[in-house]
Order: sequence, then C-alpha cells, then structure tokens
Amino acid sequence: MPLPSSGTISLNQIHVEAGGSSNTTASLNDADIRAMIGKGSGVSNSFSEYHGVSASQPSVSFKGRATTTSNGFPAGYLTLSSGTKVVVVTLQLAGGPPYYGNTYCRIAPSPFNYGASSAMTLAAKIDTASSNTNIWQARYTSAVYYLETSISGSVYIFGDGGSGRSNLYVYEITGYNSSTPYATATAQNTTYPGYSAGITVNNQYNGLTIGSAITEDSYSATGISVSNADSVEQIHLESASAHVAWYDSATPNGNRTYTVTQTPGANVVSGSTLIQMSAAAWK
Repeated sequence: MPLPSSGTISLNQIHVEAGGSSNTTASLNDADIRAMIGKGSGVSNSFSEYHGVSASQPSVSFKGRATTTSNGFPAGYLTLSSGTKVVVVTLQLAGGPPYYGNTYCRIAPSPFNYGASSAMTLAAKIDTASSNTNIWQARYTSAVYYLETSISGSVYIFGDGGSGRSNLYVYEITGYNSSTPYATATAQNTTYPGYSAGITVNNQYNGLTIGSAITEDSYSATGISVSNADSVEQIHLESASAHVAWYDSATPNGNRTYTVTQTPGANVVSGSTLIQMSAAAWK
C-alpha cells in the first residue's frame, strides 16, 4: 500500500512499507528504505520524498500487435491471459481528415459480439500537427488506452480513426497498486532540423511507463531507438511510416525523458521528421 501522498509521514510507516517490522529500529539511510526512492548510501533525503511511494513493482508483458495498410482502424485478434490485469493498447494511426479522428478503443469477445465489448479509457493522445510549420504537418495519431479487466482468451480489439499504415500494440500489467495511471504525457518533434524528440514523464520509484510513437519511416526495420526504454517494439510499414511502442519498468523517482530518434529514409521535409508521442505510467 503506498505511503500517504501528503501530510506527515513517520519513519515507522516508511520502514513498514519497505518490508520492516513495525516499531523496530530504522533510519532513512537503511538500504531497503533508500531503495524505495533510489537514493545511494549517505545521500541526503527527507521524509517529504516518500510521499506516495510504494515498495511494490508492477510487471508488464507484451501480448502482440495488429496492423493494417488500408484505410481504417488496425482491428485484430489477440490473446489475453487469465486473471485480473490492466490491458494497455498503444495506437499509432496514420492519415489526415477524415481518418485521423480517433475517439474510442474497445475490446470484444469477437468481431460479431460488439454488444459485449468493453470501452477502454484514454490515458493520453496527440493528433495535432507540429507547432513548427517547417515540419511536415500530417496529423498522425499516437495514443495510449487502458482497461482493468478479467476477460481472457481470444479477444477482438477495435476502434475508429486511422488510414493506410496504422498499428496497435497490446500489453498486460499485473501487480499494480492502481489501475489508473498516475502520470501521462504527450510530445512531438518541434525542432527543425531534427530527427529526434523527447517525452518526459514524472515517474514514481519502481513504476512502469508505457509509451507510443509514430513517425516517418527509417532506413532499416529496426531504425528507431528510444532512450531509457527496457524494451522497444517497432514495425515499418510500406517504407512510409514507423510505428513504435516501448516500456520502462522499475523506474527511478522523478522526471525521466524518453528520446525517440531515427534517420528517415525519404522524409517529406528535408532536414526534419514528424514524431508524435504519448505515454502513461502505472504503479
């Protein structure tokens, strides 16, 4: 259970959260206590730094992707595990009007049983053109949706928006304190010339961040890098767009920037590239 997010916190509360016995000797420099906020031995820390901190760490698993190179949402079947978990869907949708207008994402037992589908909650989405008009003004969509559910087995994920070359990735989270993300963020490339952009998330210690990015295609099938990511998934469709998702587990406490970098094969605007990013973090 996380420590109180505000107000007074006792050393005993912190010690118990770290796994110690109540009313036994402890100090803020104890290794198990420092580990909850990622502090080294002898490094100054204060009680206020432990607000909202938990010793637990959620786990994440990648479940697969669905892709389309024709107009419309990249709907598809995926298999979910048994038990209660948070299902996270990251979207990378290409296209402009009228195709960019993503407004929902749902999970159904089959494509023939839409009435039994469950609506996912939008955590973060960006589908606006770059604020720098020197950069290609396409309105690609990057979004992160989530749903706490016990549905398992083969499911059908569908939604709206997207034109040719669109993609989604699916993850499962278990061992979390809250199904609701504690932080979300969006970002895009606004630098000309530039082939990279960063998205910053205010992480909690031992948290989990999942991110999504869509950009122009790169020279190779693994041409996109994401700094600070533990695992990166990417697919490059028709030498036109690159669709990327990543996660970062056991995060440190505080702001952490994930920089998406690529070298386009044939970018629309010489010297720059469109990058749209969204992210959400759980604990």
